[in-house]
Amino acid sequence: MRTRRRTGAFVFIALSLAPAALAAAEPPALDDGWPRGYARIGPGETAVIGGLAVGSLLLELVVKPSSTPRWDEPILFDEGARNALRASSAAGRARAATASDIGYFGLPIYAIGVEAGLVTWLGKGKGDAALQLALIDAEALAINGLLSRVAQKGIARARPDAQPGTTDNTSFFSGHTSTAFTTAFVLCVQHARLQIFGNAADQIVCPVAVAIAAATGLMRIVADRHWASDVIAGATIGTAVGLSVSWAHLGGDSRPAQSFSLGAGDRTLVYGGVF
Repeated sequence: MRTRRRTGAFVFIALSLAPAALAAAEPPALDDGWPRGYARIGPGETAVIGGLAVGSLLLELVVKPSSTPRWDEPILFDEGARNALRASSAAGRARAATASDIGYFGLPIYAIGVEAGLVTWLGKGKGDAALQLALIDAEALAINGLLSRVAQKGIARARPDAQPGTTDNTSFFSGHTSTAFTTAFVLCVQHARLQIFGNAADQIVCPVAVAIAAATGLMRIVADRHWASDVIAGATIGTAVGLSVSWAHLGGDSRPAQSFSLGAGDRTLVYGGVF
């Protein structure tokens, strides 16, 4: 019962942070294809996305975690949160770890496979718009993936459930949580700036996605796979990546006053003061 109460509080806090002010007055529909005025991802930026994804994969497969942790102590409220939320049995921790995969795998599959693929491409017959949505999703996930692997391999924090002699020193920050929040806030911006379903369902996707992301982070603590600080950092970074990448393409014609870019001309990937 205590876990349910904490779950509800955690989800409520996350939902309260959802970007309610993102919506345009009348978001354009995708029935006529990708709306004019929204930035397109061209071949150059697509190549950059591929490079980011390959870099993330290489870091995952080639760069081995440190055999000894560089950081093995809890901070702030980590110990208290672990004692309060960790499942008491190994079976319970295993179930929580499995449940956390729903947000980690399920949200990206939903964003790319369902909304871009089934709804926009097959349902509306708008392959170009579907490709743009999928590329925005892929770009955010690739950036998040690269950041999380650089942090995990470079910081080498021991997991709270680490056993003596383990080499799985990749606790900071939580990749499951950052991936779920990245996808959730990409979906929030997409449904605020576009009519994807064209009905009330567009208003439901954001809070549901953020709730799933929040539950994903909570389950990583219940499973004893991450400290609370790992989860909070992952949620913060994932939210920042999801918002900035999607807003860079769906924020209209305005450009940030200060930015950096990758690419050239109308294929430029621009980030900076977009808020």
